[in-house]
Amino acid sequence: MRRTTSDKGILRPQEAAEHIDLRRYPPEPDVGRFVERYWAVHWDLRDRDPYRVDIISHPCVNVTFTTEMGGEVHGVGTRTSSHPLAGSGRVFGVKFRPGGFFAYGGLPVASLTDRSVPLREVFGPAADALTDAVLDADTDTDERRIGLVQAFLRQRLPVTDDPAYHLLVGIVTTMLDDRAVTRVDQVAARYDMSARTLQRLFHRYVGVGPKWMIRRYRLHDGAELLATGAVADPAALAVELGWFDQAHFTRDFSALIGVSPVEYAMACATTGDREPMALVGATPAGG
Repeated sequence: MRRTTSDKGILRPQEAAEHIDLRRYPPEPDVGRFVERYWAVHWDLRDRDPYRVDIISHPCVNVTFTTEMGGEVHGVGTRTSSHPLAGSGRVFGVKFRPGGFFAYGGLPVASLTDRSVPLREVFGPAADALTDAVLDADTDTDERRIGLVQAFLRQRLPVTDDPAYHLLVGIVTTMLDDRAVTRVDQVAARYDMSARTLQRLFHRYVGVGPKWMIRRYRLHDGAELLATGAVADPAALAVELGWFDQAHFTRDFSALIGVSPVEYAMACATTGDREPMALVGATPAGG
C-alpha cells in the first residue's frame, strides 16, 4: 500500500538529530494494511543536559512501550507534543495508518483523540503479556520487538474486508501527497461524496475531521521547508499551502508551535548542518 503518513513533524530536526537516535522500520505486508511503520527512539544524555523533543503530531494512533508506562495507546493529538528526555532510555512504538487502528480497537477513534489509555484497555489481558515480552531485558533488539508485536497484531487481523477503510486510505494518500489539495470541498468532489459524508468517515476512523487533517499535513510541509532553509518568500509559501495570506498562516503556525514561521526558520538555521531527522539513522527505514 502507498504511504499514508510522512516522516515530517519533528521540530528543529537538525538539533534533535544530535540528541536522539530515531529508527523507522516497515511492517510485513499483511499487517501493513493497517500499520504504517514501527519506530524506536534511543537516547543517551548521561553526560549532557536534558533535552526536549517537540513534535507536530500525525493523524495516527500510536502504541508505545516504555519501562515507565508499559504499553499505551495514544490517540491522535491535536496539539504539539513535548517529550522531555534525560539520562538514557528508549521507546518502541507502532504507528498505525490513519484509520488503521479502528480495525483492531473496534471503537470510534474519536474517543481516543488527545487521550492515552493502557494497552490492556483495548486488547485485554493479552496486552500485559505482550508488554512484558517487549520490555524484557532479553528482547534486546528492535527486530525482536518488531517480531513480537507483529505476531500479536497478525493474530488479530480482521477476517473481513472493510470497503470504507480502503476508501479512506485513498483519500488520505491524496491529502498527503497532493500539496494542491487545501480544502475539503476539493476532496469531496474528487471522491464524489458530500462533505458531510466525508466528515462522518473521518470521525469514525481517524478521530479528527478532514479539514484538520489537510491543515496538519500542510503544516508538516511548511515546517519542513522552513527547517531546511528552502523558503525564500514566506508569503508565497502561505498561499501555496492553502492559507489566505501570510498573516493567517503565521497565526496558525504560531498557535501550534509557539513561534512565528520566520522565528522558527531562524532557530533551525542556528542548529548546525546535520540532515533533517527524516533522513537520519534508520536502515531499514519506514514510511
